[in-house]
Amino acid sequence: MRQQINFYGAEYSTGPQIFGAATLLIGCGVILLAMVLTYVFALQQQGGITGELKIVRHRETAAIERLENLRPAITTVSGEKTWAELLEEATRSLREKQIVLSLVQGSTLGDTQGFSRHLISLARRDTDGLWLTHISLSALGDKTRLEGKALRAELVPAYLQSLAEEAPFATQRFYQFQIDGSEEPGGGIVTFSMNSEAGLLAGAADSR
Repeated sequence: MRQQINFYGAEYSTGPQIFGAATLLIGCGVILLAMVLTYVFALQQQGGITGELKIVRHRETAAIERLENLRPAITTVSGEKTWAELLEEATRSLREKQIVLSLVQGSTLGDTQGFSRHLISLARRDTDGLWLTHISLSALGDKTRLEGKALRAELVPAYLQSLAEEAPFATQRFYQFQIDGSEEPGGGIVTFSMNSEAGLLAGAADSR
């Protein structure tokens, strides 16, 4: 007994296919191309990151070398001191300078009346034929050194006697008094100097 089956009949048809072989092949190709492009892009990004990493490492090496070169200078300046020690030292130095400044601005040092009274006395004892070339006054006003010139030698003792009548110089005693004649032939101008500080006189004698 034989039976024939017709597979081309409508009842045996599977219906139209949604994705054909060509469509699937094209889809696989697109996916493969996308993966290749992604891989190439990743390689480019990795190359850029590697280059930047090399630059950073190079800069780090250069910075370390500069720091090593500056270390001797830093050691010399700071003396291997900590920041706290440096701050304390700077604060102490500032405090000392403030103390010195307060002493200078205050009235505990020097002559509070200044040198005006001495200069006024010197100007008041103006003598014809005699002039001063150098005036030296101490901070306390108790030491005086005068140098000058005169047309005649006898004017110098007279000037010194008149100067003793002034209050700023009344209590001073001149330990050094010197008159030198003119070095020019026939010249009448003499030079003189007087000093109220005995220490300078002793030093001058020792140097001779």
